[in-house]
Amino acid sequence: MSELSYEELKAKVAELEKQDDQIIVVTPLYGFSSDSDELSIGELSSLSRYQHDSSLPFSPDDIFYKMLHLYKPDYLLWQHHRSSWVEHFLRPLFNPASCQSLEDLESNLLVLFWFPAINLFRLLRLFKPGRLVAGDSYVIFCQEPWRTVFWKRCSEMAIDYGLLHMQSGSYALSSLEVPFFKIFCESLLPLLKSRQVSEYVSPSPLEVALELYNEDEHRSDLAVLKALTAFEALLTDESSSELSYRLSLRVTNLLESDDASRIKTFRDMREFYDLRSKIVHGSASKLNAKLQARLQQVDSLRELLRKTILSVMALKLDGNSTKDRLGELLDEIVLDQAKRMEVQKLAAKFLHVGARAPYIVQ
Repeated sequence: MSELSYEELKAKVAELEKQDDQIIVVTPLYGFSSDSDELSIGELSSLSRYQHDSSLPFSPDDIFYKMLHLYKPDYLLWQHHRSSWVEHFLRPLFNPASCQSLEDLESNLLVLFWFPAINLFRLLRLFKPGRLVAGDSYVIFCQEPWRTVFWKRCSEMAIDYGLLHMQSGSYALSSLEVPFFKIFCESLLPLLKSRQVSEYVSPSPLEVALELYNEDEHRSDLAVLKALTAFEALLTDESSSELSYRLSLRVTNLLESDDASRIKTFRDMREFYDLRSKIVHGSASKLNAKLQARLQQVDSLRELLRKTILSVMALKLDGNSTKDRLGELLDEIVLDQAKRMEVQKLAAKFLHVGARAPYIVQ
């Protein structure tokens, strides 16, 4: 968006404001599977299997239409916008006292179109393990012929369209899981909606962790660096001594309820930290067999991060909202078993929602 000048962007917004027809945001998904061709995942959101021979009512020169033919997705994610919402957010843009810069225009567009798309991708990725690969999100006028007005990468991940056959992940959502996903969204969306545009300038620890998790880096060495940085943003501060030990201990006591699991997770986290140290110091080409194997287990590290993010979000919703309070709490449960069990019960509220429905992709 920011590649447009203020006048160019304002002209597009003026055009958008005049539309009486429905406005949608559409995003192509790759490596996505389901047992259903159509899934309604929210009041205004749905998924549909992309049919290569279908003819969506686009002009042949539309950028989204061209993208669909060049890089055929598995599914399309549709997000509809009520005209009343559009009017509510766009009319203030034409008040000279409230909108005099490119930043003002972009902030309103972020709130109206991009934050809902970003939040939905984050919730899908947090709901269950898997790699949800998505392209750019396109704002489209539903007036034949359909046409694209804006587009932006709302999935937060970096993808190379030319290498989709190598980068596409695997993510499955069944019709049986949809009711649980809706409950999941209703519970967590208020926490995501509380984010402000200002967080793009000064992000909160949770925002940093979510962004790093959703970038979903496919290079294993970079994925390790980003995941551990996300852990640190959530659970520690820069002044912490013995960072790797303390963080490993906190993750272990937050997630694991029995001694064997705590020992395993603690050792896993310490080894990932050893691996990070080698990567940071340029020694990744000289890894021993144990760290070479650990480098191939990035998905397990990302799964620990997913669970940790969900646990922190659950604790925030329960009132443990400040980072200092969370740190104190995680230190307390190291030696207090009763307190640890109490905190784990609160933190685990959303961990198994996505696992409650059986699923077989047809």
